[in-house]
Amino acid sequence: MMRLIYVILALSLTLSLSANATEVHNQDRLEVRKTLVLIRHAEKSAGEDKDPSLSQAGKIRAERLVNKLKHYRFSQLLASPFKRTQETLLPISESLGIPIKVIDVKSGLEAHIIATVNTIEAQAGDVLIAGHSNTIPMIISALGGPKIDDLDENQYSNIYELKIYSSGEVEFTRLE
Repeated sequence: MMRLIYVILALSLTLSLSANATEVHNQDRLEVRKTLVLIRHAEKSAGEDKDPSLSQAGKIRAERLVNKLKHYRFSQLLASPFKRTQETLLPISESLGIPIKVIDVKSGLEAHIIATVNTIEAQAGDVLIAGHSNTIPMIISALGGPKIDDLDENQYSNIYELKIYSSGEVEFTRLE
């Protein structure tokens, strides 16, 4: 009888330790280290200008983003040097009192993506990135998210979220 009690105690201890190890792993998985929200710039003005500003519809969309993304606690706002990305973030920047950090593109697209990732990783906190139809998929992929196709040139409403967990895992969600 005593031997049976020892076996049961040993088995209980083993199961308890195993459950604790699983719980620690799951806790790492559940602890979000950083949340990234990626948006394409809002609608731009038509015309020949190589660096167009937002159209009236784009300005309205940018204003609506303030309310749509209000539950995030952004510590960084990142944009390309083009007016349309910065103007898309401007209402949020003004609302939160956070400056827009411009990531240069003069050294090429690949260098821009690397600089964006390095900027994201260099500072703690959640990040909002306004990009372009071709850069958003590249940034998502560079941060460990899935490969997605370039965005449709006429689609401005896509919102993507990447959650980076303490375990290093990345969770990708298309919000819109």
